[in-house]
Amino acid sequence: MTHPPRRLLLLGAGPVPDGGSLHAPGVANRLLHFLLPALKAGHEALVLTIEPDATALDRDEPRPEERSRGALRWRHLALTVEDLKSHPAIPSLVAAWAPERVVGAGTLQAAARACALAADAPVWADLFGDPLAEIHARNEFLPPGPERLDSTLLVWELMLRTLLRADAFSVVSRRQRDALLGQLALAGRLATAPEARHPAGPPIEPMPCCLESLDDRPPPSADERARAFASAGLPPVARVALWSGGFNAWADPATLVAGIERAMARRPDLHLVATGGALPGYLARPFELFRERVDASPHRDRFHALGWLPLAEANRWLALADVALLTDRPCAETHLGARNRLLYHAAVGCPVVASTGSEVVAEMAAAGALAPFPSANPDALAGEVLRLLENDAERRRLGEAGRQFCRRQYLFEHTCAGFLDWVARASPAARPAPDPSDPRQWIARYLTAWAQPGEADGGARRPRLLGRLLARLRAPNPRSPAEPPSHP
Repeated sequence: MTHPPRRLLLLGAGPVPDGGSLHAPGVANRLLHFLLPALKAGHEALVLTIEPDATALDRDEPRPEERSRGALRWRHLALTVEDLKSHPAIPSLVAAWAPERVVGAGTLQAAARACALAADAPVWADLFGDPLAEIHARNEFLPPGPERLDSTLLVWELMLRTLLRADAFSVVSRRQRDALLGQLALAGRLATAPEARHPAGPPIEPMPCCLESLDDRPPPSADERARAFASAGLPPVARVALWSGGFNAWADPATLVAGIERAMARRPDLHLVATGGALPGYLARPFELFRERVDASPHRDRFHALGWLPLAEANRWLALADVALLTDRPCAETHLGARNRLLYHAAVGCPVVASTGSEVVAEMAAAGALAPFPSANPDALAGEVLRLLENDAERRRLGEAGRQFCRRQYLFEHTCAGFLDWVARASPAARPAPDPSDPRQWIARYLTAWAQPGEADGGARRPRLLGRLLARLRAPNPRSPAEPPSHP
């Protein structure tokens, strides 16, 4: 049966680049994961993105610009966080577009705002990682007090709005799907229409991190290699282990530095290059821990922290590296989440040594597409790095195996069928009747302890914080929490 084209409203984070998805930051790449297949299927789209360099709107009616990717066309408006959240012209713009489907992709903020703007249109909420696991992982690096409590309550607020309103969900792993089922149960969402794809509630589609394509790319020339090494202070004969991207709350800098130190003791030509660093405005401590350990290392001259680079330059280091590293600490975010940067390594055939813990690492390890080592085991990390540096044939084989595995499993075209089917067929699902008692009951199950005064970390404030959360839940526009910028 042929279905008519639909008008879609997509909300996410940018900037969305003109090039392929390999040149997009993580959350922008996630938006492309929904946008490009929908356009290829013949649907129309208005895209609203939060962008750090967006110009604040004046009082005039905003005018989306026409954008294109080859033959694909869509309307696009870049916004500040405040304008997306509260500018009075945005609801009018959305109403004039009259979307038949609404999608919030990549951030919890986008999902919650999609729910607020959708009116009666069906909503697809993409939970690009588990927001509750992520905020708890971040809190482990923050001192007890108002910042930690306020940010946690704000995430709960947006999560609850999304759980109560969205008609369908996507997640990054099968493990996260199970976690989301529990969260939906607590929100009273498992008794839904009998035609739902998932018999216990709204449809939940696992959509792992993916790329648009894995085009063949020539390796860097000898001149490119020499210039890059010289600019970073590496000798021409250096062998390079690479850390690429942000030091997020799941990162394990202690294992990273200790493992590479032990490998450096055996290989005087081994250097570590780190592209990326702290997450400005969100989390700095893991990167600080990395720098502290590097500064204390007897091999500190062979650590090169290059900071955040333009994506094209960061991707060049992926192609220059002998091996890429991924060290996760054991935590709920690692267990439930995904690792976008693995795709960027695979795209250029760079072999990866990765700690076990996440679903994607387990899948790639089972397929022989990366070299796993046990979490928090620097000796094992050093052993895998040395093994690959001593066997160039195995190193090249592993890099190509990772590339081919991602080509088979982690492209947009392989993972968007459920979403496209929903776009074609969705109708508004049965949702709980709006009852102001529901949020209070739901929150109370988890935050009862927070309402008990007397603890050292600000317990006397907790009743007021809980009251503020409940007041915001009854307000028409939620306030947004700090969210991590996404980096590959």
